[in-house]
Amino acid sequence: MNVNISKKGEEKVINNYPWVYDSEITNYDSNISDGDIVTVLSSKNKYLGSAFYNSKSKIRLRMISRNTNDKFDKDFFKRRIEYALNYRVNLMKDMNAFRLIYGESDELPGLTVDVYNDIVVCQVLSLGIENRLDLIIPSIYEVLTDNNIKVSGIYMRNDIEIRKKEGLQLYKGWYKDYSCNKEETIIT
Repeated sequence: MNVNISKKGEEKVINNYPWVYDSEITNYDSNISDGDIVTVLSSKNKYLGSAFYNSKSKIRLRMISRNTNDKFDKDFFKRRIEYALNYRVNLMKDMNAFRLIYGESDELPGLTVDVYNDIVVCQVLSLGIENRLDLIIPSIYEVLTDNNIKVSGIYMRNDIEIRKKEGLQLYKGWYKDYSCNKEETIIT
């Protein structure tokens, strides 16, 4: 599934700008569904990268990779999370409270992950990430625990109004099997 973008959009992507706006789309395949990962092409069909697509958002494309060989499976997300953690470990002395994922800065557009002692709090602002939480959340857990960071629970804090602009529902609660208290209502 391909999306062609304007010269202005192309220049921004080449300069590592993470978003392509609806006005910068010049052509796209008709079989694309919101949340799909699409191939981003210049107006001359030159490969520029891969992005999450969402027709409901003014940010039509959120760049996730510029490598044509990437496969967007659990290993891909785990590598991104490992890279983010390794970067933070090299910068920080106190790992009791820190931001693990800074969305676009860590090439996970629309995802923010904070660690507070043994609780992980995630906020998702893009449909592409939301659709892949079953790959991403276990990867976060594995990366942290493999690096001797205890995780007692993963809490989803997806109750901010901006999610509506992506066509996402508002919710908050513990993520499936990663709840501190298994008797609480778990929202998935």
